[in-house]
Amino acid sequence: MGTVLDLRRTDLRTNVLENPYWITSADIGIACDDKDAILFSFPITGIIGPSYGNRVVLIHAVVYEVITAYNGTADILVGVGSIATDNITTAGSITDVDVDEYFQTGEITVATPGYYYPGTGDIVAILAANTFGAYGKIVPADSTVLCIEAQLTGGTITTGAGRLHVLISEVPIVG
Repeated sequence: MGTVLDLRRTDLRTNVLENPYWITSADIGIACDDKDAILFSFPITGIIGPSYGNRVVLIHAVVYEVITAYNGTADILVGVGSIATDNITTAGSITDVDVDEYFQTGEITVATPGYYYPGTGDIVAILAANTFGAYGKIVPADSTVLCIEAQLTGGTITTGAGRLHVLISEVPIVG
């Protein structure tokens, strides 16, 4: 269990279309050093961000953008965590579920600005099989809310910034 740094961006989380759309995190910078940064949460009833209702959220692609090179021995893991409710914010508590579901150690070249895609993480197998199993599919909840988190580790990080872009769609409710 780690200490939370809340980086959810509520300004880019609304879309009226039911087709896949991109969501983008706030900058993942030096304030994230040795913390679990919540990038996106998926509640039924949004408190901090949007509400997903009872729609299942499918993850189609994840891209990590290194904006400014990170220094030293920095490493970034991107995965899944859970928070008790959606009103957990900075300094709250998060439970790590699968910290490298989307990006594993070394998959992001942190010293070189650019766009990086998962190479060997669980999400690669899920997308290749077209099953949307495990955390390729997120079921919204109001308690034990699943979230996408990033962990920036590796010594003292004094420079660097990046963002996570995720292509999602919501399976519409019919009836």
